[in-house]
Order: sequence, then structure tokens, then C-alpha cells
Amino acid sequence: MTKKELAILDRYRQNVLKEGRLRDIKQMLSLIEKHYPNDNLAIVEKRKDEIIEYTIKRTLHDIRALGTALVNMGLKGKHIAICGENSYAWLISFLAIICGVGIAVPIDKELTDDGISQLISKADCEVVFCSKTYVKCMKAHQKNDERCKTVICFNKEVDAPGFYTFQNLIDEGDKLLKDGDTSYTDIEIDSNAMTAIFFTSGTTGANKGVMLSHKNLCTNVNGITDLIPSEGSSFSLLPMNHVFELSCNCLTAMYMNATIYINDSLKNILANIQLFKPHALNAVPLVLEGIYYGIWAEAERKGKADALRKLVSLSNKLREKGIDMRPVLFSTIKKKFGNKFPTLACGGAASRAEYVKGLGDFGFKVYNGYGLTESSPTVTLNMEADRDPTSAGYVFPKTSIRINEPDEEGVGEIWIKGDNVFQGYYKDPEATAASFEDGWFKTGDFGKLTASNELFISGRKKSLIILDNGKNVFPEDIEFGLMDNISYVREAVALESEQVINGHNTKIIASVLYVEPSDFPDKTDDEILKIVKTDVADVNRKMPSYKKVTDVVLTYTEFDKSSTRKIIRAKAAERYFNSKEG
Repeated sequence: MTKKELAILDRYRQNVLKEGRLRDIKQMLSLIEKHYPNDNLAIVEKRKDEIIEYTIKRTLHDIRALGTALVNMGLKGKHIAICGENSYAWLISFLAIICGVGIAVPIDKELTDDGISQLISKADCEVVFCSKTYVKCMKAHQKNDERCKTVICFNKEVDAPGFYTFQNLIDEGDKLLKDGDTSYTDIEIDSNAMTAIFFTSGTTGANKGVMLSHKNLCTNVNGITDLIPSEGSSFSLLPMNHVFELSCNCLTAMYMNATIYINDSLKNILANIQLFKPHALNAVPLVLEGIYYGIWAEAERKGKADALRKLVSLSNKLREKGIDMRPVLFSTIKKKFGNKFPTLACGGAASRAEYVKGLGDFGFKVYNGYGLTESSPTVTLNMEADRDPTSAGYVFPKTSIRINEPDEEGVGEIWIKGDNVFQGYYKDPEATAASFEDGWFKTGDFGKLTASNELFISGRKKSLIILDNGKNVFPEDIEFGLMDNISYVREAVALESEQVINGHNTKIIASVLYVEPSDFPDKTDDEILKIVKTDVADVNRKMPSYKKVTDVVLTYTEFDKSSTRKIIRAKAAERYFNSKEG
């Protein structure tokens, strides 16, 4: 997209924003139709080697046609699950459901078949949309839960009772619309009613169904468009079943008519970025790590790492004087990303300062923030993350933050309230009641808030290490301390354990460290462990005495992660305790 084309698009966007605050997503679709040229691209996806483009006109038609077909099938008010890879069909299904049919229930496709089935049943779903990958799973689910009588497959004809295809339903809805059927398009949206159930990733416990409304989702979209300059296009990489990708990227991009390019495979990320040349993408820390290490690995391989370090040093000195030469100095790197540095909006977990600052040094614009599924998801936003990667940013519009019972350093549990905060956990009144106090949602995260409303995160309440001397230690402090000071440590998990010291069982801080044997050529396992323990001891000397790591266990494989690439702490702890038993 040229600067002239972007300027024209921005004029259309201003007309959209003049309509006032979004109330619901159905209204958003109407505004898109009213203000943008209907032949503008809305969504682009790649199926194998074929590039398929969907205009605004086609996209809005398919949403309405699908919605009309579903209503005529008697599915109004039903809970409808969606399980599959990111695709145009996935997004159209979600939008059709929430804009008049029923309750959308995005499901994590990375779960086991049993796990998928359990969540579909837990959310009381009677209908499922799925890709062909999950047809077998859905057939098994129907046998386990007789309530699920309808399965709609995105990309495969299935000769089985109760199975339909996505495109056939759109074709049927198209005929109904042409015959004057307004049973779907006339439905009015209650912006305060539950419209979707998003399941938490369950990294520290069971998956809980988070009930979100149109008001919740629109509060997030409104806030992002208030704060972040709109880009010309966006790259959909993270799973759409997570509200971070769906709300912060897809819904916001549609509202601002930033073309959404859908990535078809993790192995094709760089190739697709070079193909589509997106202006922005949402990422998790592991993606930032991959980009950062990929740049340096290539420089090392070509023998240009020293030259690159000198360029970074020169560039940073020039920037201190107000001279930004990054597009010129790092033009070779820029070409790898479609001849532009895409904006990287990172969420899902804390990012290592090394990656955020390092990418900023090259010219990437990095946004960081803090959020939860329960807050739709944004709570704070740091739009200059490369300048201070430790900050989670400033409080999001329409959101209030309270630090409950802060200690002498101002650290306490983060409580939030606002139009973005969820209604409660589906069919779990006890968990809902336990999570709220006087209208405030208790996040379970600890942090501190500055006088200027800037938030700094300390860690999770559930993973807090409490020592015998009463000291509270956030494992994240230990983990980043180890990774920032020991270059070969790929991942780290700190946890509470016990050790007999002076004849007494004493609580200690233990750590499991993921390292690669290739970083220690010709060394035995015992020799590697000895080297690591020596380096950990060096780090201990830089830390307060109560944060000393007393026991170290190594693993040569990366930790188990959720679909948003968060380390599952319970699985990491298993590795530690299993090693002790062995």
C-alpha cells in the first residue's frame, strides 16, 4: 500500500470514527459497509499455493448469508463451538454467530480430542463448526454428547448424519436473502448480553469459560483505535480462538479496513510475511525470540555479526542525537520482512527485555501490554516497549486499576474494573464470586502502579514462592535474572521446593533450565551441569540473598506450552520432581 493509498484509507477511517463509539459488532459491520469502498480487500488467505482474496462486499455477504441459513435451521440462541485452523471460514463463522444467531465458543485446536470434546460439552454446545482436521474428533464427540446434533465443516463434504458444509450453507443463505428473508439481518443486538465464551488456557489450573459481551469486545476495539495509529494491513498468526488475536487484531483490523492476511502454517511465517508484506502482527514472546535470534543467527552464519553489532552501536548513538538511520543501516534485514519492519504487538506473557530492545534497535516498532481473557483482553498498553521493556504500559481507556494491599515497595494484587471486564465464568458461580470484590476483578497478578498510571508486573499469585523466612519471591524475577545473565539458557522455570539443611526441611528456590547440548561441544551431562551450576552461582551473587537459587535441574527439551506459547508451569514442576525421584 502506497502512502497515497493509506492517506485515502485514513480519510474513510475518520468518517467511521465520527459515527461515535462502537456499541456492538453488528453495528461495526454496518459502518464498514457504509463508509469503505466495498471492493476494498478485507481478508486474504493462502490455501496451499493459491491466494484467495475476499472483498468487503463478499465478506459482509457471507456473514449475513451464513447467519440467515443458521437461523432458518432453528439454531437461534444455541451455543456454537468453533474448532479449526485460522481461516476466512473461522472468522466468518464467529461473526455470523455473534451478530444474531447465538453464543460463539472458540475452542483451542491444540488440545487433545478428549480435551476438545470436554470443552464443547462444558459450554453446552449443540452445534460445532470445524475444519476437516477435526471431523473424526467431532464424530466421536457426537457419540459422547447426544446434544451435539449439528456439525458444519469448513472445507470438506462429510457423508454423515447431521454434517453440513460451510459453503453450502452460505449458498442456501444467499437464496433466502434474495427471496427477502430478513430473519437474521433484522435481529437487534443486546450489547450487554453474553455473546461468546472464551476458555482460559489453563496453565495453572482447569480451563474456565469466560463470558464476554459485545460491549466487552467493542470496548477493546474502541480503545485500540483511540491509542494506536491504524496500519494498512495486518498478519493473523496467533490462534483466533484467543481473544488477544481475535479482538486486538482481527476485529480491530476489520473495523479500520486493514487487510487481514491469514498465515497458513507456522513453518511459513517468514515466507508469508515476505509474500504479503503486512504492516503489523500480533505476537507472543516466543515469536519475538524467533525473529531476534533468526536475525543474529544469519549474521553469525555469514560472518557479519561483528559488523552488525557495530551498526547497532552507531545507530543507537545517532538516535541519542535525534537522527534515525535504522531504515538505511538495517535495510538488508528490512528486506527479509517485505521491505518494511512490521509493527509487533506482543502479549500473552512477559517478554525478555533483550528481545524487545534488540528488535527496536533494528527498527521494529514493538508494543507490549498486559491483559487477560477476562478483560477482553487489554488492561494496559506500552507503545514504546523498546525504550522500557519492563513496563506493561499505561492504563487502557475505560479501565480502572487498583493495587490491593500494596507492600512497602508498592507491590500488591492487581484489581481491575471497567467496560472491558467480563461477566463471570460460565456455570461457575463459586469461581466468579471468588474473583470479584466490590465490583473489582481480582486478577491474581501482582504489580505496582506509578503516579502516572504506568503498570509494572511482578508475577502471578498462584506461582508465588513463599520461603520459611516469610519472604515472597516471584519466580519471574528469578527466571529473567537467569536468562538475562546466562546466554545459553533458552528457558527457565523457578519453583518452590524443599531441601534438608542443618537437619531441617527448608523451603528453597529451585530452577529447571532448558539448555541445548550443542552449546557445550564435547561435554558430558555431568560436565554441562557443573558449568551451569557455576554460572548460576555467579548470578546468585548479584541477587538478594533470599532470591538465591539453591537447586538446579537441566532439561534438553523445551518446556510444554499452551497454544499461546506460555510455559505450563505444572508440567515444568513435574520435570523437576521426577528428576529428584529418579
